[in-house]
This record gives sequence, structure tokens and C-alpha cells, in this order.
Amino acid sequence: MWKFVFLAMWLVVLSGCQTVSHSTQSIPDPLAAAKNRLALGLTYLKSNNFIQAKYNLDKALDFAPRFADAHFGIAYYHQQVGELALAEDSYQVALNLDESNPDIANSYGAFLCSQGHYVDAQTYFFKAIKNQNYLSTAQTYENLALCSQSQGDIFAAIDYLNKALNHEPTRQQSLYLLAELYASQNQHDQALQTIKSYERVVGPNPDSMFLSFDVALSQGNEQKARGWYNVLSSRYTGHPNTLVAENKLAEFVGHRQQQKDRTNAQKTSDKIIKPVYHTLKYGETLYRLSRIYNVSVFDIMTWNTIAQTDSLPIGMQLIVSYQ
Repeated sequence: MWKFVFLAMWLVVLSGCQTVSHSTQSIPDPLAAAKNRLALGLTYLKSNNFIQAKYNLDKALDFAPRFADAHFGIAYYHQQVGELALAEDSYQVALNLDESNPDIANSYGAFLCSQGHYVDAQTYFFKAIKNQNYLSTAQTYENLALCSQSQGDIFAAIDYLNKALNHEPTRQQSLYLLAELYASQNQHDQALQTIKSYERVVGPNPDSMFLSFDVALSQGNEQKARGWYNVLSSRYTGHPNTLVAENKLAEFVGHRQQQKDRTNAQKTSDKIIKPVYHTLKYGETLYRLSRIYNVSVFDIMTWNTIAQTDSLPIGMQLIVSYQ
């Protein structure tokens, strides 16, 4: 899930402001009133009260039509309700009013990536990162990782997550995502090391235990995987991760048994189709060969298409058995 940084949008309602009326002429500080309405609108939006959210966000724009964060808030509202064309327009207005605002650039980059405009999205992400006053660089690198992952560029995503962790080593989401990506690329040592870092931050939990279980399965270590499953089932009975682990373990065991069965069947098949040859020497007869190889004379004659036994040449290659 994309995460957006709204430093200007989640302001605490300023104390000492005058009561807002319908006429901006009676407001001594329209910008402060706009900030209050913006914060209120976003609070309603967070609780999915879209009617009150839109009302207060519109009020913010009434008080301060050139307040970039108000347009930013409206853009986010339109994005939440699926009005993507209107969201695009509002983002553009916000950026035109405050082109150096890294929070708007970061969120617009996330919006563009969600629409599949990856190159443009990266441009805005890097614009946010390059701002020396930006406080959420780790978040933007994480967004870059998510955007790269959505394009299937896993190695770039891993690189961006490591950069996010360089800026914020205890960032939970980045640690978990990085562990997942390492596991998906069979980089087991890095995955397990990252899981440990994640657990040092939040402690062992069903997610980290399941990921350790998954890595063990990926390594083909049934014993270790079963150990993690036992821990999950004893501590988190009925948890979705426990149920998924149970199914994956059963699938793994079943698949391994199928492989063993196919291998055994192939070995049996190989025994049937591989003949054993004997080079006929002076003085040897089919009867003597039948006693040596514990087969019948008739079998040797059948395998070699022999009609008579009194004219076999010395040095003839005879099939005398099958393995």
C-alpha cells in the first residue's frame, strides 16, 4: 500500500483562531482558517466520512485559494474516491503553486506510479529526495521500491529499500518488504538476516515467523520448515499465516513424494530398457550362457532373434539379460 506524506495536511488545529464564518472578510487570518479546515477535512477523510471531508476541504480552498496544501488535500480526496482525472488536475495546481514542496512531489509520484506512469513517477520521487529540507527521504525510497516492484524490477526495488534503511534503519515496512524480496530471489542468507533485523524492531510475530518458514521451504529444508510451522500453530492457532503455512507444507511434502515416485518409476523403467550384452567366446553355448545369467535358452534366442543354435559365430554380441 502506498503511503503518502502529508506534513502540511495533518496540522493540529491552531489554538486562538477565530470562529470561521461563511464570509472570508470576517476572518482575520484566512490562511490559518484554511489550515484548520484542511486538517479537519483530512480527519474526516481518514474516517471515511467523505461528505464532511469534501465540505471542509472546499472551505479550505474558499479561505485560501492559492494555498498549495489545500489543493493537495483535494487531490488526495479525489484519489480516494476514484476521481482520478480530478486528482490529476488538483495535483498539478498544487505543484504549480508550490513546485518545491517535496511532500506533494512524493505523493504525486506515488499517484503516477499507481496509474502506470513509472518514468514520470520516478522523476517526482527523485525531486522530493533532492530537497535538502525533506524529512521523509526513507518513505520516498520505499515508494520507489514499490514502484519498481510493480514493474517487475526486483533488483531495483531491493536497492531502493536498502537506501530507505540507510536513512531509517528501523523502518518496519521497508525491513519486511526487503526480507520478502530477498526470499523471492532465493537470497536466503540476506532474507534471514533482514528478518532478524525486523524482529529486533518489532519482535517475533506471525509475519516474521511465516517468512522464516517460507525461506526454509525455499531452501528445501522440510525439517526446519516444519519447526517454524509448529511454532506458528502452537502460538497462533487459527491465524491466516498458520493456515497458509499448513497448506504450503502439505503441498511441499506432496510434491516431494511425487518427485520420489517419479524417480523410482524412472529407475524401474531404466532397468527394463537397458540390455546386458555378452560377447560369445570359443566353446560357449547358449545353454552355458543361460546358466551364467540365470535366464532360459529360449529368452536368449528370443532377445537376439536366433532360429538355430549350431551356427553362432565367435565374437557375436548377444543380449543375455536386462537390468
